[in-house]
Amino acid sequence: MMHLPAVTITLTLLSLYIAKIRWDNPSSESLNALQFAAKAHEVAILMSLGDILLYRICYGLSRQDVGVPLGFLSSAFYLSAPLRYLISRQLWSPTFRSGNNTKYQRVTGVMVVFVSILCMGASPLSAIAMIPRLDWWKDDMFNPFDNDNSKDYRPVIKLIPAVEYRTRFDGKSGPFISNNVPASFDPQERLINAAIVEIGPKAEFANCSYTNYEDDYAPISLKVGPKLISGTHPLSHVALGLKNASMNDFGEASGIRWLTASHQQALGSGSGIAWKQPLVTVECKFSSGIDDYTVGYSFASLNKTVRLSVNSSTALAELSDRSAADYRHPNLRTSKGLPISADILFGTTEGWGAEYTLCVILASWSEADTWIESPFSYNSLFKLKRPISNITEDSHRDLIHMDNKWMEGISSFSNKSFLTSIADWCEDRDNTLCFETMLTFHITDALAQAGNNNTWPEYFSDAKQSDTAAQDAIRYTRYYYTHAYRFGSSRGILLAFTFLLLHVLMVLVHLVENILSKDAWHGCDWDNFGDMLVLALASKLPDGTSDLTQQSSKFELWRKIATVARDGDEGHCQIRLGEAKGYQRANEEEVGA
Repeated sequence: MMHLPAVTITLTLLSLYIAKIRWDNPSSESLNALQFAAKAHEVAILMSLGDILLYRICYGLSRQDVGVPLGFLSSAFYLSAPLRYLISRQLWSPTFRSGNNTKYQRVTGVMVVFVSILCMGASPLSAIAMIPRLDWWKDDMFNPFDNDNSKDYRPVIKLIPAVEYRTRFDGKSGPFISNNVPASFDPQERLINAAIVEIGPKAEFANCSYTNYEDDYAPISLKVGPKLISGTHPLSHVALGLKNASMNDFGEASGIRWLTASHQQALGSGSGIAWKQPLVTVECKFSSGIDDYTVGYSFASLNKTVRLSVNSSTALAELSDRSAADYRHPNLRTSKGLPISADILFGTTEGWGAEYTLCVILASWSEADTWIESPFSYNSLFKLKRPISNITEDSHRDLIHMDNKWMEGISSFSNKSFLTSIADWCEDRDNTLCFETMLTFHITDALAQAGNNNTWPEYFSDAKQSDTAAQDAIRYTRYYYTHAYRFGSSRGILLAFTFLLLHVLMVLVHLVENILSKDAWHGCDWDNFGDMLVLALASKLPDGTSDLTQQSSKFELWRKIATVARDGDEGHCQIRLGEAKGYQRANEEEVGA
């Protein structure tokens, strides 16, 4: 029975971890109570280990052919604070002494050390196992595609055509802005709404809800640098699927935070990989006029100076003859071999005269973890696998090539153009990064439609929708921010249960040994250090002169008076027992006085 409490608590904790029990919103009092429960568990373990060790010692005491060194007798009573005993000669001297029962002594010494280590670790390890961890925990039962148990089920697509992150777009690639906005739409209205983000102090990262494709599931995130701007946005179909999946089966998460993540399963198998999303970097330089029929631009992102001549650049020549704000494409990737995705030359008129702004665009696909954290927001969040600065500085990244016709397809409709509106909008702007900001918004918004059959049906025009072998699956994972019992929370949990289960194993071995033994262990008459001392003092000498053993009960021995006296001239000390007459003599002296 002494081992039952400790073993029961350990196995109960083990079952909680195996069942992955979640504890939502525990009170501070409940968590504090677990600390007291951990202390009770520690005490139960110490009692159990003490009983096992005492059994080992009593086994040696009861065998005349074995015996126990005196140094081992007190080992079971140091378990609450065994460090001092572990470094004493009481333990190590008999452990390594040679003799007839050397094997027993060494095995017992090793057992004392092992049990002492378990006792020292019982307190922290019990607390580690007892108190649940607060973290993001995966819900293995989450299935956003199951609408049987949901009254407000939102459709979630599981299979899509195999996603290929294309790096070349032409006039037939899409998405066409004319298919996504009405003919009466004024592009400058979109720019005005996007410009609201610029109000207030500039931050390193900013978000904007700019979109021309009815995509309000995630903002465009910007990193504003001193000379260029980078923008990125999760793929729109990924953001839409995440929003619907996050809304499904959320009843269990009432009162706590939950997170839904999305991953791509290539060809419908595997544990899932991160989605890619467009990362667009725009750098613009301006020249206040044409000097000797030539303008020059120095780009930090390219580490090059680009010169355009009226005689050799059709784009510059056409803009120099116009009085209104307009744009052209110089095609620097072809004419000068620059490592860029696209370019635009804007011609505007300022108070001091004509101004020509050349913008170079660098776009690529970048891996990012994508998720939604609810209930705070239903907009998709992301974290790029590589920092934006590392990506933009990588000269070997696989750039997306966007020709002039593709740029026109995402910008022009019904004799209107977003690029012309950008030139008009930024013509009188005090913001020196106006062109960079608007171009980043517009191009990132278009590239983020990749894989969306509604806004960019041409993207999968060559894919066979019915060919399931060439389809990717979308994998959604749900996490809850709560307290839970999980083995994966830390290595300390595994360490704690390693020691706790070792104790359980020792108990089982002890019980089996006791059952199989001819002399079953039911405890003994010397179950504490005081009894052990009295037993030693009350024992007969080899010559049999002691008469203390004639006492009928060990409780009568407790009444004996012990004194320490020197024996002979050699100065050896001895403990001597006598009758309990000390108080009687004192009383008699007091009466006589």
